[in-house]
Amino acid sequence: MENPWGENDFVFRSGTAEDAAACVSLWVAACVARDGEAVDGVAERARLKFDNSECWIVAEDAVAGLVGFVLATKPGSGLASDPPDSPVIGLLAVAPGAQGRGLGGVLLTGATAALAGHGHERSVLHVLADHHGAVHLYEKNGWRPLGEPYPHSLLGRPSQTYVLDLDLPGVR
Repeated sequence: MENPWGENDFVFRSGTAEDAAACVSLWVAACVARDGEAVDGVAERARLKFDNSECWIVAEDAVAGLVGFVLATKPGSGLASDPPDSPVIGLLAVAPGAQGRGLGGVLLTGATAALAGHGHERSVLHVLADHHGAVHLYEKNGWRPLGEPYPHSLLGRPSQTYVLDLDLPGVR
């Protein structure tokens, strides 16, 4: 199968129920790498998002298996302050050993293209304000801050909502 996202090192496909546990494990590992420690509740919060999926893409490596994924949830599944018609990029993770190869950007682009293909005009996401790598990725891909920072409900750290208009050239 030809890779529609143009990255030759990975195979991309839609996520399935059989992928959920591996994706949650990857999410937890990525959060530990980001934060330096495991935080209670991270896996449970992630697990719940898979039941409300609007778009789910996984990336696999022939040797390592699952190395990344992105999950967007249906409009109305984020914060009360989110635009009500906007799906939420709720989880985006790349295995620590696969980072730095552009995989996060490819997954993000694939998800936004799929959401535009579903007829959505924009999407939102929430990011820890001190997660500079993620903030850079989102801003580089056209996402812009929306509203004021707020404390993350589990971690207490400042977070920021970002929005992307999906009708931008090259997205649809």
